Amino acid sequence: MNPFAQLIDILVGLYITVVLLRFFLQYFRADFYNSLSQFVVKATDPLVKPLRKVIPGFGGLDVSCLLLAYLVILTKVFLISAISGQILLNPVFLLLYTLIELAQSVLQLFMFMILIRVILSWVSPGGQSPILAVIGQISEPIIAKFRRLLPPMSGFDFAPMLALIAIYFLQSSINYYLIPLALRVA
Repeated sequence: MNPFAQLIDILVGLYITVVLLRFFLQYFRADFYNSLSQFVVKATDPLVKPLRKVIPGFGGLDVSCLLLAYLVILTKVFLISAISGQILLNPVFLLLYTLIELAQSVLQLFMFMILIRVILSWVSPGGQSPILAVIGQISEPIIAKFRRLLPPMSGFDFAPMLALIAIYFLQSSINYYLIPLALRVA
């Protein structure tokens, strides 16, 4: 891959992560006054606020954040395809591929948060970090679903491992089934 395309992929991927973090901070009602939450809000406000004027929330979901993430991914796809010399103009392919990228970004975000949570629980068990608190507020609803399947045994909580396996399976399924489907449409 072209080094400029890789740089765009990394930088835009980081911003998509921040936008998705904002969506999930609001969805899971995480602590708004936390330093991580404040950073996320300040980093995304310039693009989210104008969208909110046009697109209201729906059913407790901040649709403007999801739309922003979608538009940023679409911009990334256009930039990378332009750098590589392949301008993609098939609207069905762009719609499918961008939705797939959005789903992959959400799964990567949760995988990253669960991994951070697990590693910090080993390094600093019971530690009180503002970042860990927000990560816990966002990842706990996902891990709790797996904790119902496999409750803690003898002090060991295997629910995060099950959650990571499920997320990895979903990512692999998307790569195996949906990406070839989108390529066939193109």
